Amino acid sequence: MTESTLSATSTDKPVKMGRPPRAKAAPVPWSIRGVEPDTRRVIEKAAERTGKTIGQYLNEDVRGFVQGQLTQSQLPSAPLDIQNQIDHLTKMVEALTNRMPEQGKKSFWQRLFS
Repeated sequence: MTESTLSATSTDKPVKMGRPPRAKAAPVPWSIRGVEPDTRRVIEKAAERTGKTIGQYLNEDVRGFVQGQLTQSQLPSAPLDIQNQIDHLTKMVEALTNRMPEQGKKSFWQRLFS
């Protein structure tokens, strides 16, 4: 090779060898076993209305909703539990009123409504 051919080949961009670049594939539809097609359509519509992708919608909105459900402090008490708590509080108040001097004694209900 002559000097001119060597200099010409050294300034050219090197040719990369290997696999050809991949063409962008079409997005693969998501699938979760047991999720009905109607549910999927509703989620797609909700995500579209918020201007998010389905992934963003699930990661942000649905996850936030579920985390809120999981972190609720306690389920509502049953009526029997509420009645037991009221009875316990009433006994506590009555015990406190029994410690008061005679002239200041009023029933719990008298003090509550007077």
